[in-house]
Amino acid sequence: MSFRVRICSVLAVLVAVNALFVVALLWAYGVFVPWVVAGTIVFLRHGTVSFDLLQLPVSWPTVAVLVGLFLMAQIYYGYRRVLSGTTRGDADHEAARIVRRLAMTADVPEPTVRVVDSDEPSCYTVGRFTDATIVVSSGLLERLDPAELEAVLAHEVAHIANRDVTLMTITTLFVEIADRAYHSAQLARRAITNPDGLSSEGRVAVTWFLPLVALTYVFVAPLLWVFPTIADWATRTLSHTREFAADAGAARMTGSPLALATALTTLAGATTAPTTDLRVAKTRALCIVPTQLVTGTSVSGDSSAPADVETETTADLTTAQRREELQTWLEGETPATAKRDTGTGAGTGTHPPVERRVERLQDLAATLERGVSP
Repeated sequence: MSFRVRICSVLAVLVAVNALFVVALLWAYGVFVPWVVAGTIVFLRHGTVSFDLLQLPVSWPTVAVLVGLFLMAQIYYGYRRVLSGTTRGDADHEAARIVRRLAMTADVPEPTVRVVDSDEPSCYTVGRFTDATIVVSSGLLERLDPAELEAVLAHEVAHIANRDVTLMTITTLFVEIADRAYHSAQLARRAITNPDGLSSEGRVAVTWFLPLVALTYVFVAPLLWVFPTIADWATRTLSHTREFAADAGAARMTGSPLALATALTTLAGATTAPTTDLRVAKTRALCIVPTQLVTGTSVSGDSSAPADVETETTADLTTAQRREELQTWLEGETPATAKRDTGTGAGTGTHPPVERRVERLQDLAATLERGVSP
């Protein structure tokens, strides 16, 4: 299946799931729960009850409008939510200059670049239909040499060129929405099994709306159970496909697939373990490797630009040295691989295995060496 066909297929599934999610909520709280309450009362009084469950509390055109508003809210809120903790970037920063040049090469509108002060090496792109923003952490700048940094930024620009940034922003947010909706529907169970762990809002809901909380757990939670699973599949499928495509795009833009490969191995070893809150961890799909979304204070451009932070061990790597380093990493011969149990090597729900990405980039490098267009 081609890249475009696969993306369009998953997009269609995603839109359908969003629509079904809205319909399920409307039906559950507008038809089913009221029917359970009213039907119980009528049955106790008259011994019989009849009701048309195959209906909705609103018309289908209204449903279509609500689904559209739901998708638009995800685009708007998802973009603002991810960037809410960052500040505007410096156009004169070295990272911004690299992105500007790469955007011209890829013939895409120049994205905004925000460099944030964080030790976590991370890089991700969020966007809407008309604009995109690349967020880079200072920790990433400190760990990569200039060639690797250019390759990583080219990877993000390739995402923009492939027009999948808005799609992944929506998809990632819907995973959180679906997970949180299902989590909220289980409030009654948590109130029984772990009452001390309830939030203040949860305690208020249990105190004042206990019947609704109980009905939600019994009748609505089973309806919502399927949505996190489908949303997670859509995110995983889209993310795996887009990561491979962006890797290939970055290799073509820079002409140095191995620079991106060594950057991936470096970042795979430097990322922290996933958080226990998997609902939050799903936002890792936006990053080049599954890391936390970094936020912080904008780092101003100065003499400490990325070109000045290269290290002695990585600044002068030749192509042969890069290939040797990657091969030993793939074969498990380096001591550092024993510490890289971050989920990145074996693949995660949001990213394909780093080994597979590295192997593809090695194949691209060999193709370029033979003078064949990838």
